[in-house]
Amino acid sequence: MKTQPILTATAIYFFLLFTLLSCNKGGDDLLYSSNVHMVNLSGYNNSEEELILQLDTFAATVTPPFSRIEFGAKYNFNAISKSSLKFIMKSKATDKILLQREIKASDTTLETNLNVIYMDGKVADFPAVPAPVEGKVQLIYMLQSNILNYREPVDIVFGKFYFTPKVFEEVIRIKNLKPNEFSKPIAFDPFPLGIQDYNGQKTSVLFRAYIYKAGTDIPYSEGSSYTFNQLTSGAPVPSPTTSISKLFIINEAPLNNTMRFNKVLEL
Repeated sequence: MKTQPILTATAIYFFLLFTLLSCNKGGDDLLYSSNVHMVNLSGYNNSEEELILQLDTFAATVTPPFSRIEFGAKYNFNAISKSSLKFIMKSKATDKILLQREIKASDTTLETNLNVIYMDGKVADFPAVPAPVEGKVQLIYMLQSNILNYREPVDIVFGKFYFTPKVFEEVIRIKNLKPNEFSKPIAFDPFPLGIQDYNGQKTSVLFRAYIYKAGTDIPYSEGSSYTFNQLTSGAPVPSPTTSISKLFIINEAPLNNTMRFNKVLEL
C-alpha cells in the first residue's frame, strides 16, 4: 500500500531535479543561479480516509488509511519561474484541505519539515522519536480508547512480571496520560528477561505494561464490562533488554470479556 506514494514522490523529485539541471548547463553557474528548497512531510494517517498530498500543480500522492505519511520533493525557484509554491494535504473523499503551507522563494529557510498525525478529523504534531541513547530504553505512547471511549487520564505502568508467583514489579510509569494524546518520553535502564531467581525459586521474567486509572494501581477498565487479566491484558511493549528508542500507538482490542490491546503503530 505504501509503494505508490513513495514512487510518486520520487517521480516529483526527479522531475524537479531535471528541471533544475536543464535550466543551466554551465556547471558552476548552476550553483550560483539556484534557489533550491526542499519540503518533507512525514507522520501517520490514523483514520479511515485517503489523504491527498500535493505540491502546487505537480502530481499528487495518495496516503491510504492507517498508514505512514511519507512525502518529499526538491525544487529550484529560479528554474520554475515562480515566487512561491503551495503544499497541501487534503481528504480525498471530501476535498477538504487539512494542512496547507506556502513556501516562498524569499524564505531564508531552505528546508520545510513537517511531522504530523491525522486522526479524529484533525491534524496534530507527531512527536519525534528520541535519538537512541546508549544504556537507555526510551518510550513514547498513545492510547486510543476506541471501545470504552475512556476520557480520563491513565497511567501506563511498565515492569517485570515474575510468572510463577504472579508478581508484578513496577519499573517506571507514564503518568496522567490523556487518551488520544502522546506521552512525554520516558527512559529507564535496560534489564534482562528469561529464567531468573525470585525468592530462591526459578521463574520466567516477562516485560509487561498495564494501564491503570491515573495515580492508582487499578485497571482503568474496572467498572466496565471487560475484565483485567495479568497475563493477557498487557499493552504491547518492545524488548527492554537493549538500548532502544520507540514510539507506540495502541488501541483497545477486547477478546470476549477480557480487555486486550492492539499495536496500531510502532516506530
